[in-house]
Amino acid sequence: MAVHSKMPANSKGGRHGLAAVLAGASTCYGSSGVCTFVAPQLLADTLSARRQMAVAPSTTVSSASSFGVTAGVTALATLATLAASVGTARHSTAKSVQQRRVAVSLQARGAEDTSDDKRHKLDSSTKDTFADLRDELDKIVEQAGSELFLRGVLNKIQTPEQVTTFLHRYTVVSGDFACGAASLAGAVHVHRDKFLDPEEPIFACADRSAEIASHIFFAIEDEYKTRAGSRLTHRRLGQIILSETVKFFGFETAYESRCGPKHQMSEALKKIGEGYRINRAHTAEDLFFAFGWHLGSELLGDQEFNLVDEFLKAKFPKLVAHLESKQVQEEKTAYHWIQVHTYVEEEHFSHGLMAAVLAIHYYHEPHKRAEVRQMILDGARAFVDFQQVFFGNILSDRFPAL
Repeated sequence: MAVHSKMPANSKGGRHGLAAVLAGASTCYGSSGVCTFVAPQLLADTLSARRQMAVAPSTTVSSASSFGVTAGVTALATLATLAASVGTARHSTAKSVQQRRVAVSLQARGAEDTSDDKRHKLDSSTKDTFADLRDELDKIVEQAGSELFLRGVLNKIQTPEQVTTFLHRYTVVSGDFACGAASLAGAVHVHRDKFLDPEEPIFACADRSAEIASHIFFAIEDEYKTRAGSRLTHRRLGQIILSETVKFFGFETAYESRCGPKHQMSEALKKIGEGYRINRAHTAEDLFFAFGWHLGSELLGDQEFNLVDEFLKAKFPKLVAHLESKQVQEEKTAYHWIQVHTYVEEEHFSHGLMAAVLAIHYYHEPHKRAEVRQMILDGARAFVDFQQVFFGNILSDRFPAL
């Protein structure tokens, strides 16, 4: 069951609505102008249900008594309070979606870091930037028609050869986003002079670049290890699903000669590096463009993986059953690469948006906030363009230069 399909049809941003709601609900502004970021703990309660739905999609809730879990009541009350500060419409969407998910499971996140209780003093213009940036990112995705476009691509997949080609190219290209995000986090951290707290009188104590980078790093942690602690990377999980797919269809002996080097998307990988501004993030333009590219990738990644999951289960159920039967590590299966990305991208987006807002707030030239906001949106638009070119060619005999 694809989680995005559970979004109300009239919710703004479609299946992106929950990401937007959770991102918005991660801030609460009082009369003092103090903003408390609580998204990690809130997500701990709400998104655990999404993971459980991905693992056990047939789970149902029989009665309202399922909401009797104390943590669930607390989470719902917290969300109600927070969402009220960002609009009635988002509150309604958040509550209806969250209730369905919290009712399924409130299992603790275990090894995840949910200890972020930092408080940031934000002025009114920054509050507006948070809501505005979130809305603009949703608009970019909506205007591009990404969901309809990707559904059209998936519907062209009819044969074992085509689904294998799709997974080959998708896993290869997806493998470089981890290093791109790591590069961005490092670039932000090292530019301490660009992100300063104006209320800190001691210059050596004023830089906030590491704090901003930590929110980008949230996604990187998932890419390079499981939340149970092992070094089973998402890249390795992608290789496992491809390898098992090749074996399932009996392509092993001929695979490299038919689908080998010519299917390696060197140009696409180069574009990812350019989008993240790897080895060149030295200007504000580079840094904030890369922020937007990262946000675009996480927002659309949530959509992509949920659509792919839905498609594979509907059109290639025997393949999915085979992949789910193959154990790898920590009780993970060969299908885990798809499964895990149906929920973590939304969490990554929430943290990425938090990082972008803090970066704008602490940018050392506050009079240029409108300019850096535009740089972020330019980066997000560039990623949307890349995604459409990539998926538009993913089934081609020879992947073209981008």
